[in-house]
Amino acid sequence: MSDTIDAAVQPTTQLDPGTAIETTARIDLQVPARDYVRLAQGFYFVFWGLLLTVLTGAQLLMPIDMPPFAESFLGVGVLATLIGTWRLYQVRSLGKPWHQRIRQAFALAMLMAYFCLFFYWWRRVPMSTYLLGNVLAFAASGIVYIIAFNRVVAVLATALGRKDMVFESRMFGSGNIGLLLLPFACIIAYIIGMAVLQRSDPISELRFLLGRANLLIIVVLLLPFSLTLSLAWSCKDAVLRQLSALDHPRDPGVDRS
Repeated sequence: MSDTIDAAVQPTTQLDPGTAIETTARIDLQVPARDYVRLAQGFYFVFWGLLLTVLTGAQLLMPIDMPPFAESFLGVGVLATLIGTWRLYQVRSLGKPWHQRIRQAFALAMLMAYFCLFFYWWRRVPMSTYLLGNVLAFAASGIVYIIAFNRVVAVLATALGRKDMVFESRMFGSGNIGLLLLPFACIIAYIIGMAVLQRSDPISELRFLLGRANLLIIVVLLLPFSLTLSLAWSCKDAVLRQLSALDHPRDPGVDRS
């Protein structure tokens, strides 16, 4: 599908800072229309993929009964996130900062896809400490991916001249660090500390912590994540506006009326 789109849409255009709310400086980047298509597709897949992954993964971690087919939604979400990040990785016209940020995000998306298999196995052998460790690694890679994705958005927003989106991406990224990454690191430290000091079972400690988590705590922890999703959707809309405003070169000597 991507080859068909890439072959059909080839014109290039300058990024138009006038369509943004705020403009920092004149942008001279030459962005092919096919890269706009890749960006729009990438942000669309990442939005729905992350949404499905987090909602399904959070419920599968909780000590509640879930139907077996619910695990398939987790795999679909991770796969959609990987495809969306791959489409963003294919963009080559946004400079070196974009390449560095999206390369990190793509590597994290591949890690999520790898550790997702262990999540599936852990649901069938819940007493395996080895599989639990891989499940926690899956959660860690997902949290770090969300933080890296905010940095990817910041690079694109800078290229588009969108000061508001740059500020939001940095603020949401900091929120994900403070409300997702740091609490997760504390949970891991607590489990390891209890296992070393009191020789307790890591699985029992995890179940104890998850059992004490109420709805309010989950909502507060996932608030930065929901803001990140709204930012991904805003990026998709901004890219589509740029794509619809392409200025195709015309020969003034030809009457197109």
